[in-house]
Amino acid sequence: MPYQLSKKEPIETSLKKILVLGIKDATSVLSLSRGLHREQFKQARKSLKKARAVLFLLRGAMPDEKFGEEEKTLRELSRTFREVREAYVTEEVFQRFCNDNKNKVQDEDLKEITHFLVAKCNENVDKVFQKEKKLKEAIGLLTAAMERIPEIKIKGDVWESIEEAIRSIYSECAELGDFCQDSDDENTIIAWRKAVKFLRVELDFFEDGLSSEIKKWNRRLHELSDCLGEFQDLTMIQDQLDEGKKEIKNKKSLDEVVQLIKSRKKGLKKIAREIGREVFSQKPKAFMREFTSSTHQWFKAA
Repeated sequence: MPYQLSKKEPIETSLKKILVLGIKDATSVLSLSRGLHREQFKQARKSLKKARAVLFLLRGAMPDEKFGEEEKTLRELSRTFREVREAYVTEEVFQRFCNDNKNKVQDEDLKEITHFLVAKCNENVDKVFQKEKKLKEAIGLLTAAMERIPEIKIKGDVWESIEEAIRSIYSECAELGDFCQDSDDENTIIAWRKAVKFLRVELDFFEDGLSSEIKKWNRRLHELSDCLGEFQDLTMIQDQLDEGKKEIKNKKSLDEVVQLIKSRKKGLKKIAREIGREVFSQKPKAFMREFTSSTHQWFKAA
């Protein structure tokens, strides 16, 4: 797998290759300009997330100024994709939501709402593509980053840097999860989702080297990430419908849809809390002992 570590080479070499690959994939998508398909934009976002995740794994083993420079570049470039990604997600998630609730809301009643959301999607996509200069600048920045990264000097113990990065994000996930057990604050739940997704991306690099127990645990982490991801997507749709309530004439259908969204989000919060209690039941130190033991053994077996 291209985005997984290889035990046939030094860990820093393997991580750098993944980092460059993520940037390269994102650059290729941007270069297609108006020929882009929604799946390619989603892949570009994923590629940049993987690249940023690698940077954080290497943070403790590279000069602070280098980390800051590269992380800022990737974070800002990721925003180039966000509006298009969110537009497509809105359309896809709402369609799936409609299919799941076809017995509760009539297709005829959903037409105006669907039309409104699709129109907003197209409007947001067009805005991005109209910024041709910005897209070209993004391509240039990504290309320059690909040339710089292989020259970054790694210092100190790379495994120590990796373990600190994963311990830190695991702790953040656990703390946010504890808070979300009793809180309905949607911004905190979305922050939990972002942290969980980041941990998921980092651990997936080590998939082949994880113990059977951690692999099983990681599958549950994926379930939690997907659950929280759906919550965030539905929140985005709910916000868009709230902004468009003056434009949507069928108020009865709009209210019904919003109530169904709220109901689904309530169910997702319950599921997320249950999985969260299970997934983050271990203290960070205990989890890291198991992670370190299994991955080190895997690399030593090369």
